[in-house]
Amino acid sequence: MKDVVTAQRIREIRSKYGLSQKAFAQVLGIGTATMARYEAGDPPTKAMANLIRAAENPQFMRDCLERDGSELPPRQKEKSEQLVYALCTITKEEDEMSLDINQIYEITLRQEILNEKAAEIMADLDRLIRKANDANDRTAALILDDLATQIAIFKPTIVYEENSNHHALDCIDDKLEVIRHASRTLLSKAA
Repeated sequence: MKDVVTAQRIREIRSKYGLSQKAFAQVLGIGTATMARYEAGDPPTKAMANLIRAAENPQFMRDCLERDGSELPPRQKEKSEQLVYALCTITKEEDEMSLDINQIYEITLRQEILNEKAAEIMADLDRLIRKANDANDRTAALILDDLATQIAIFKPTIVYEENSNHHALDCIDDKLEVIRHASRTLLSKAA
């Protein structure tokens, strides 16, 4: 179970920050002997387990180091600060880049809807091209064929990673609407 604070987990947390057992205890405000017992296998109290769990978060450790890091030997403090600040930067970048499952679902659904819309417009264009050819309107047929080619070129890009955001999908939707409107306008003028 992930929430259980084991001796191994405590060692992993403190080594992530490059802290000795004593330094880790000092920064968290836990007695050195108590920390030694925890790392030897004694289970921490609920309050201490919560404190140690909180230490997994680099921002929490950054705050602890800023507040109580002056008690550490200079080399230990410098090494830990470098690791903690690097981890905070990585965590911040990951938070900014990550989407939650609902956002991913929403974007994926919207990409599928736009893909279907593009397919419908292509089918409409194909039908309109045949009508233009039947009416011997070569100009309209060529323009409609050009519009169909444009959709065929960008339709596969709808699901590209760079289009996994609302702004890009809005732009694609706008392009599709312009093509749909242009084809309908052309057909109404030809009729």
